[in-house]
Amino acid sequence: MLYSFNRSAIVVLTLASCITVSAQCDPLEVDFGEEPWGLAPDGVETFFDAAEISVPYTDDVHLLVPSMASEVVPETPLDAPIDSVVISAVLLVDSIAGDTLDFADVGMAYECNNLGDCTDPCTFLGGEQYCASFTGVPTVAGDFMLSLEVEVWATVFGFPLATPFSFSGFPFPIAGEVNGVEDAKAAAPRAYPNPSNGQFVLQDAQGSTAVLRALDGQSIRTWQVNSSAEQVSMDGLSPGVYFLELVAKGRREVLRVSFVR
Repeated sequence: MLYSFNRSAIVVLTLASCITVSAQCDPLEVDFGEEPWGLAPDGVETFFDAAEISVPYTDDVHLLVPSMASEVVPETPLDAPIDSVVISAVLLVDSIAGDTLDFADVGMAYECNNLGDCTDPCTFLGGEQYCASFTGVPTVAGDFMLSLEVEVWATVFGFPLATPFSFSGFPFPIAGEVNGVEDAKAAAPRAYPNPSNGQFVLQDAQGSTAVLRALDGQSIRTWQVNSSAEQVSMDGLSPGVYFLELVAKGRREVLRVSFVR
């Protein structure tokens, strides 16, 4: 189905009836300031809420759609006003195993709110601001990176053209038992303060093998945890988000730790 849009008229090459949007998110909840486009959370200073297996989850993503195609794809050979941006998929990439899963594969779904501007609720008009709600009960644990896959539609010389684009690199870890082995008596490991200013305490992880990883899954540091309240230093590392993988007695936990100056 191909679309050509503007604010006063919506021309649909395959016409479908309008629907009522029932999404819970508020498109104008986030202030993007003077930015021409943006995604919130941004994966750098703001993040999606933590998810956990078997625990109902909900969070929102907000998208400010630019007016011109070059603001999304700078190398586009022919700049043109954006007709629309269509969300085509939400993917989760396991930063450890490298597997790519569809949102539905982990028990999650997304519901878009475009304020009824288009028949398809996940079609967002150029120069406007919209949102989508992430909901579900996660069924798979892992150190995931979320990618929002979109198609950027513009009309060039009277023809609608679509350019695929991926908003990627957004941490979306789902906590829980990766291999199904449970130890009800064991306290869940945690890191605090988090974010830290360069040092944090790793609590209740004694006996674990700890692996500190970058967002792309690369191992940075590995050590054996010998204390129930172990001091961990981030000296020599750049501020940012890291994954801390803990493995002990068939149990694997992953913590997301943030380092700020």
